[in-house]
Amino acid sequence: MGLGVDLVELDRVQGSLARWGDRLVAKLMDPPEAALLPAPRGERVRAVALAIAAKEAASKAIGTGWSRGVRWRDVVLEGDSLRLVGRAAEVAAGLGSSGRCRLRLEVRANLVLAEVRLLS
Repeated sequence: MGLGVDLVELDRVQGSLARWGDRLVAKLMDPPEAALLPAPRGERVRAVALAIAAKEAASKAIGTGWSRGVRWRDVVLEGDSLRLVGRAAEVAAGLGSSGRCRLRLEVRANLVLAEVRLLS
């Protein structure tokens, strides 16, 4: 159905969190998703980087990026799986997808890689 891949640098996420803090998290996630983030700084940076990479890859898999009404919060990372809601789910359905996704996340040194496959 659709494939999206994204690569995120941990150092950039660390800098963004240092600068924007909870405002960045609030843009990316709604309160229930944000509440699952770990508190310790290093773990939080890694978790936010994983979420950013997964959400970016999902937006590419549905073919919109962050346009046509699809928002960061329309892609929800739940542990090792992804859930599309709102406009992202509508766009996926329009492509003939059930909205289910196969997610692969990998961390190597300073990089986080996400691959999302949109399933029928």
